[in-house]
Amino acid sequence: METSAIRVPAGPASLEIRRGYEPGLIGRVGELHGRYYAMAWGSGAPFEILITREFCDFVEHYDPENDLVLSAHIGPVLAGSISMFGQHQGPDGVQLRFFLVDPAYHGLGAGKALLFAALDWCRERGFHKVFLWTVDGLPQSRGLYEKAGFRVTKRVPDDRYTVLRENLKMELTL
Repeated sequence: METSAIRVPAGPASLEIRRGYEPGLIGRVGELHGRYYAMAWGSGAPFEILITREFCDFVEHYDPENDLVLSAHIGPVLAGSISMFGQHQGPDGVQLRFFLVDPAYHGLGAGKALLFAALDWCRERGFHKVFLWTVDGLPQSRGLYEKAGFRVTKRVPDDRYTVLRENLKMELTL
């Protein structure tokens, strides 16, 4: 995987958005999701295993022409990530996945920078629709998605993550 970087000012520190795989990314993305969702709603090892396994599969089959992985770094620390599944585009468009910013870095613009860089990538490649699944009850995430133009199109109960939650499908037409 090719890696490239974009520097973005972010409060007192420098935010750098990097494209592509780099060592430690897989483990850190799994850790971020595992820790965040354990704190947010008590998920356990099954959720962290599921996310890490799915992210491993994504990286293993990564096609740099049709897929995207971005990571946000503040100094030497990986603060967040986002991915786009473009190679399996269907009628719902490309799928946004694995989007999370470490709560220690909330408020520095990393989430917004990751989301808008990913959406710009979609536009550059001519993708016209983007969808994602999120869990209801995460107002900061939902607010960011809605500010970007995403709208809820479906609600589905889901207990795969060790705690019953309502999943929201959100879609955006570019």
